[in-house]
Amino acid sequence: MAKKNIVIVLNGISLRKKLFYKHFLPPLKEIARVEVRETITKNDAVLLASKAADQYVDAVIAAGGDGTLNQVVNGVLIGRETASKLPAIGLIPLGSGNDFARTANVTSDVQQIVKLLGDFQPRKIDVGAIAFTTMASDRTDTRYFVNMADIGMGPVVVDKVLKSGRAFGHAVAYYKSILTTFLQYKPMEVDARSSDWSWKGKLRTLGIGNGKYYGHGLGIAPDAMLDDRLFHVFICGNVSVFDFVRYTGHLKKGRHINLPEVHYRTTTEVSLSSPHECLIEGDGEIFGKLPATVRLLNRQLEFLI
Repeated sequence: MAKKNIVIVLNGISLRKKLFYKHFLPPLKEIARVEVRETITKNDAVLLASKAADQYVDAVIAAGGDGTLNQVVNGVLIGRETASKLPAIGLIPLGSGNDFARTANVTSDVQQIVKLLGDFQPRKIDVGAIAFTTMASDRTDTRYFVNMADIGMGPVVVDKVLKSGRAFGHAVAYYKSILTTFLQYKPMEVDARSSDWSWKGKLRTLGIGNGKYYGHGLGIAPDAMLDDRLFHVFICGNVSVFDFVRYTGHLKKGRHINLPEVHYRTTTEVSLSSPHECLIEGDGEIFGKLPATVRLLNRQLEFLI
């Protein structure tokens, strides 16, 4: 079998970059024609993945965390939504959160990654589209996600992490941001509407899951599957900080929370609005603000998982 042509988009500021070059790259070069392209600035992965897709490579692999994967997905898909053939997408989970990898059962084990690329049997998974309002000009733009879109506390935590400088590593910055957000965040009024259900009230967080996890392993969509053609929605209304912290263990174990303010729904499209400035993110990338509409794409993408 001829070797596949692979482009790996590597997060250039990953704390595990040396590990990638020492342990991952050599065995991958033995089974495929591999080109590594490192990101330098925040959104480089989108452009690098887009250029790779234009070259008709067999696969574009994100080497990093959920944010790097999201940018690779957008780089491959934007402008090619109706293309009949796109490169397969893969993941080498080098981030600290790796929430998509948890659902997909992709680990940082070198032999597993080598086998996935060597066997090269991509699986079709669902993709979500977020039509959101831009921060600067209030126009509408669209981005894609494969794991989770969310509003409420999640984007606030992400924003704090991005501004933290990560002096003590991403995990420390993340949990510090969660703690300060818990103490400072005031639930805001949000209206969520689908074709067969609606919800309105003060919101702590709302997650729209293609995958099961967000926020470093919180299983807010325990019934989600990557290819079931549905979003699994977690609505956490005006829950007290005490109750949210108390049930974190349940979320870590992928258990449903039994509180009157918590609701689980399914949908293929949901519209979100708020009288306040409410940010929306996908896969750990802040895109813009409400109003926004999140919908399931008609097409799927091929993933090496």
